[in-house]
Amino acid sequence: MAAKDVATNPALASLHDIQTPAAIGAWPFAAGYWFMMVLMIIVLLTLFVYLRKRHQHSAAKRSALMALAALNTHTPNYIAQVNEILKRAALSYCHRDSIARLSGQHWYDWLAAQVKQPPTALCEQLQLGYQPITLTDAQAQTLKRHASTWLKQALPLKNKSRELQAANTEAN
Repeated sequence: MAAKDVATNPALASLHDIQTPAAIGAWPFAAGYWFMMVLMIIVLLTLFVYLRKRHQHSAAKRSALMALAALNTHTPNYIAQVNEILKRAALSYCHRDSIARLSGQHWYDWLAAQVKQPPTALCEQLQLGYQPITLTDAQAQTLKRHASTWLKQALPLKNKSRELQAANTEAN
């Protein structure tokens, strides 16, 4: 039938067969896709670096919480050990000169300055370390809970201005 049409219409003889386009492949991507891939890689790398630094920055806090959890409440110097854990955690985030010399009321003031709500119960229980009494199990558990709460709320320290302000008020 096609030969018959060509014979009757000579214009059809100059036509070629229909050329189908090549199959659409996955490569190469358009420029917009490359831009989005590069952008996603940058975002993922930035997120990874941020989370890694955050994890490393809070390592002292996690270590202090684990040491506090592992602490035996029946040891004779339990209050001193809790105080030591708090001071060691604070030293991890502050300059040694401003924290190591603090003791007594200055240390309690510094602890209170690091959180929104002052830990008066924690400070009162830490003061019991200077008295010749032993803690009951309930008091020891309460001290552990208050110390843990302080560690979770205060660390890592939000800004160094609190530290400097507390050190300046201690010096005055």
